Amino acid sequence: MFLLLAIGLTAKAQSSALQPFEGASHTYTWSEVTIGAEYEFYIASNAEGTNIYDDAVTGEFDFVSEPKGTVLEDGKASATISWFGGASMHTYYVWLQVNGTSGCSNYRYVEVNPQVNAFDLLSENIPTDYTESCPDVSNGNGFDPLGSSLGTTVLTFKVIRVNGTENNLTADAGDTYNWSFVPTLKVDPNLNLDNVIISIEGENSGIVLANADNRYTINGLDDEVLVTVSIENAPGEYREVNFEVTEQREEHTDLNDSDESNDLVTHTIQVMPVINSMGGV
Repeated sequence: MFLLLAIGLTAKAQSSALQPFEGASHTYTWSEVTIGAEYEFYIASNAEGTNIYDDAVTGEFDFVSEPKGTVLEDGKASATISWFGGASMHTYYVWLQVNGTSGCSNYRYVEVNPQVNAFDLLSENIPTDYTESCPDVSNGNGFDPLGSSLGTTVLTFKVIRVNGTENNLTADAGDTYNWSFVPTLKVDPNLNLDNVIISIEGENSGIVLANADNRYTINGLDDEVLVTVSIENAPGEYREVNFEVTEQREEHTDLNDSDESNDLVTHTIQVMPVINSMGGV
């Protein structure tokens, strides 16, 4: 019996083995194949399997793993395919040919219809219309009315994952593949003050720590994370706080962000009045 184990085939998934996003990689596996038989995957443009593509010529897909081999004790034949730009313009037929020790062959295929990539990581204010505020002058954030410290303003942004690929390798309902990004925080004008990302946190991810490249990897069960930043107050200045997600990626499939227009979000901190030193005392 042949059973296709196509990674990523549930209602929540947007990129799947049979409807992959351009830019995604998916693994195609048949199980219960005769042990010891030789197998080979190839891709054709028709269901008859007669018009075989050369992946080096088409440029729209590539076999990431070796497309042929010998069926081992697990009885599986598999190959990983990456789908590139332009693939969404065509229908492909992924064929498996199995050659038994008897000299006889058997074949199976699946129809694959690649889609335009819709994987997206975007940033938002919380709530989305909270685009400006006054500097925080509460004692809780370090403000001292005696003038020793002007404190900080703490803001929280949201990073949202849209159209992630379902992770059928786990038993967790709704689990998709992990996703990651590199956050950037810029404040205009740049006054060489202390402006930092305090934390990035998700319901299932908890507090996420950056790796050596400042990349944060988020648990696939989380569709969003909260990013908390601290902006040092500056009297007499408008402060335009720009938070941006960059280098977005879905792990395992290597999908990249599809929409740069929603990566950057801005929050304006209004002018804190200037109070100079008290005279005549």
